[in-house]
Amino acid sequence: MGRDLQNNVSLVVAALDLQLVRLLRGAIRTADLSSRPGGAGGAFGPAAVIEPRPRHHPDPLIEARPRIRPTPRFEPRPVIHPTPRLEALLNDAARAAPPGPCPPCPHTPPLLPPWKVLPWEQVPPPPPLIKINVIRPDIHQKGSLIDLFM
Repeated sequence: MGRDLQNNVSLVVAALDLQLVRLLRGAIRTADLSSRPGGAGGAFGPAAVIEPRPRHHPDPLIEARPRIRPTPRFEPRPVIHPTPRLEALLNDAARAAPPGPCPPCPHTPPLLPPWKVLPWEQVPPPPPLIKINVIRPDIHQKGSLIDLFM
């Protein structure tokens, strides 16, 4: 009896495996038929054809740069003052009365520029005086104190 039950179980498992294989083969067949051109029944039309893109490179189009003729002129903004400015008043007064000849200056400057005085005409400055202190410092080993500053 145990043997019959074991045979029946193995027969049921084999039948289920066979059914599974048939279902898988049917699914594979359906996928193959639908991937063909025209589809399984041709209901969706012909399959897509994949072609490489055309390698057409047109000549580059170089257009002229836009130019504005005549060249624009940028002027400063006008400045409006509520009261007349002092510079404008002075400029108007200067334009109204043209300047006359300048009278010669009677005085000479205290220092002449160096290019106006020749080197041999310049009086050399006196040599600096060296002042010797007669008072000796507390330390007699140092020697004499010489003051060079006047």
